[in-house]
Amino acid sequence: MSRRLCLLLSFACLLSACGGGGSSSDAPPAVTQPPVLVTPNYVYAGTLERDKSITSRITGITYPYHVYLPENYAASGKAYPVMYATDGQWSFNAFSQLLDKRRKAMILVNIEQGPGDRRAIDYTVNGAPAYARFLKEELAPLIEAGYRTTGVRSFSGTSYGGLLGSILLSTEAVGTPFFRNYLLFDGSFWALTAKNIQDEQARFAANPRLPVHLILTSANAPGNVNDVIAYEARYKGRAYVDLLIQRKDFNIAHNDVGDPSFDWAIDQID
Repeated sequence: MSRRLCLLLSFACLLSACGGGGSSSDAPPAVTQPPVLVTPNYVYAGTLERDKSITSRITGITYPYHVYLPENYAASGKAYPVMYATDGQWSFNAFSQLLDKRRKAMILVNIEQGPGDRRAIDYTVNGAPAYARFLKEELAPLIEAGYRTTGVRSFSGTSYGGLLGSILLSTEAVGTPFFRNYLLFDGSFWALTAKNIQDEQARFAANPRLPVHLILTSANAPGNVNDVIAYEARYKGRAYVDLLIQRKDFNIAHNDVGDPSFDWAIDQID
C-alpha cells in the first residue's frame, strides 16, 4: 500500500471518530493550516480547576470536567455567565486560554466525553435525550450551586458535539431557553433523523419565539459545510422570532475547526 493511500485512510478514520465528513463540498481540497491557539507555558490571569468529575445517575457514567474561572473571580463577588463545552479532553487548554487572553468575564465548564468513545453515544441521536437530562438536571445545578453564576448559559459543541447542540436547541422549552447561546462548530447535522426535524417543527408550532443566539461554523477542506448550510437555511426558513443566527466558514479540515471557531465565536456573545 502506498504511503499516500495510508495517509488518506488514516485521515478518513480520524473523521469517522470525530463524527465528521458526512457531506462533501465543492470547495478546493487545499487545507489552510489553522492558527496555533495554545501557548506553551501560558500563565493564566484566571484560575483553572482541573480533573473534577461527576457521576450521573441518569446515564450511569462518570464524566471528568475542568473549570476555568475568570480573572479576580474569588475577590470580585460578582456572578458570571457559564459556557458549557463538550469534548474537554481535547479543547480545554485552547478554550480556557482564549477566554483568559481576552479577560472574558465568563466561567468555562469543559466536560470530557467519559470512558471509551462515549461521545458516540451521548452526543448522537439515541443517547442525546439522556445526556441532555444529565446536563440540565445534574451538571448545571451542581455548577450553579458551587459557583456564582448569572443564570445565563451557553453551549459549545464541535462535530458530534454540534449535533448534540442541535438536538438541545430543537427541544428548547417554550419561554426562557435553558441555553441562551449555541456555538455549534461544523456540526454532524447529517446524522439528524426525521424525528429530530419533527421535534424542531413542533417546537416552532408551539411558539415561534426563540430568544437564542445561534452561532454556526463550517469546515470545507473537507468538512460538513453543506449540512451546516442546510441546517442554517431550515432555521432561517421558519421565521422564528428573536432568533439571531451567525455563520462563518473556515477553509480548513473538519478536525481542525474547533479552536478557530471558538476564537471567533466568543467575540460574538456577551
